[in-house]
Amino acid sequence: MVAGEKLSVREKVGYSLGDAASHIVFDSSVAILAYYYTDVYGLPPAVMGTMFLLVRLLDAITDPIMGAIADATSTRWGRFRPWLLAICVPFAVSCVLVYSIPSFSDSGKIVYAVGAYIFMTLMYTAINIPYCSLGAALTTDPGESLSLQSWRFAIAPIGGALGTAFILPLSDFLYPGDRATGIQVSMGIFGVIGCLMFIACFFTTRERVQPIKEENLNIARDVKILFRNEQWWVLSVYNFTMLVAVVIRGGAVVYYVNSVLGKGADIITWFMLGGMFASMFGSVLAKPFGTRFCKVKFSFWINMLNAALGVACFWLPIQYWVLPLIFHILIQLVQGGNAALQWSMITDTNNYGEWKTQRRITGMNVAANIFVIKLGVAVGGAILGWVLAYYNYASSSHVQSTEAINGIIMLFSVIPSVFYVLTAIAIRFYRLNNERMNTVVTDLNRGAFADS
Repeated sequence: MVAGEKLSVREKVGYSLGDAASHIVFDSSVAILAYYYTDVYGLPPAVMGTMFLLVRLLDAITDPIMGAIADATSTRWGRFRPWLLAICVPFAVSCVLVYSIPSFSDSGKIVYAVGAYIFMTLMYTAINIPYCSLGAALTTDPGESLSLQSWRFAIAPIGGALGTAFILPLSDFLYPGDRATGIQVSMGIFGVIGCLMFIACFFTTRERVQPIKEENLNIARDVKILFRNEQWWVLSVYNFTMLVAVVIRGGAVVYYVNSVLGKGADIITWFMLGGMFASMFGSVLAKPFGTRFCKVKFSFWINMLNAALGVACFWLPIQYWVLPLIFHILIQLVQGGNAALQWSMITDTNNYGEWKTQRRITGMNVAANIFVIKLGVAVGGAILGWVLAYYNYASSSHVQSTEAINGIIMLFSVIPSVFYVLTAIAIRFYRLNNERMNTVVTDLNRGAFADS
């Protein structure tokens, strides 16, 4: 462990590019993939939702394994940075495969979809867990950590926009009338861009924080150490419920614009871009607000505000698409601050865990948090598909029934708000406020621990 130090703007930007690359896949999975599987690929909504849930359960095995492997990695470039170079190309390939439609039977297409989705999930795990762990290896300073995460989530939406706002317009431009091929080629282009972003992240960052004592790879031991960290449990509930809310609402946007507002790809782009810029601005605001006020209380009110804005969306008039767009932008603005605080707290729980247990398991800590986040993504995607199926959404029809439209409105408004309220409740049990974390980091920098 070394004392925290100030990070340069160059390093913060370079680190943030890695998350921009990750968000090409992550944001696409949230906002576009459900629509792609139901309306382009041709999967029934219930099958799509169930696939999202079952495939993501594999992360319960792969995430801790990858976290432990990353912790045990030892090279002259560090523990986490080498994985960015090793996996960036397979990561780009997975982007293309998951958006490809084979000439198979209906059952064969389901098998292919599951296989491609598993491969993309594995590649995302193999590169994103080391990337996220890298943030905790750059600095131990809580203020610098929050600043780093603010930069990260201000720049990350650029990659997210590639996988959401630009993918449908670009696919229609490249292959008019053939959206399936257009999306496939577009994701190929974005995959190459993501690969270059990871390479830039590798060359602009430097790992400074090292574990106090090195130990051999032992997944079972590290899992036990992780489970002794009670603040990780609290943050896990917080991460899970928040991601369920984000994914339900994010996945509902395309359906809402298409079927409720009756608009096409051009207005979808406005929603995606508006949300992207709002999220970026919200991330920038997280640093001054999170420093000035207690970030735990700040996070509570962020989630309560998003819940209130979501409920308000239920009563919006659908004759005018601008008003729903404004509310969507407001929700994304607030959520942008939420994301930066979320990852700052993940770093805090990692430092707190080392202080409590005398073992720094950054990779395992991040892997466990990412698994919970991806479980939230899976459950959110499953709920999205199941609710669409319950309300009889017809993916083959351009005109939906009143019942289906009501279901989409619920997905866009009330249902995610319930999970935002649960997120706000969860964070009330989180004890790592700014004052306590300053004490923890000070102790770690002088080699002191909870029981010393």
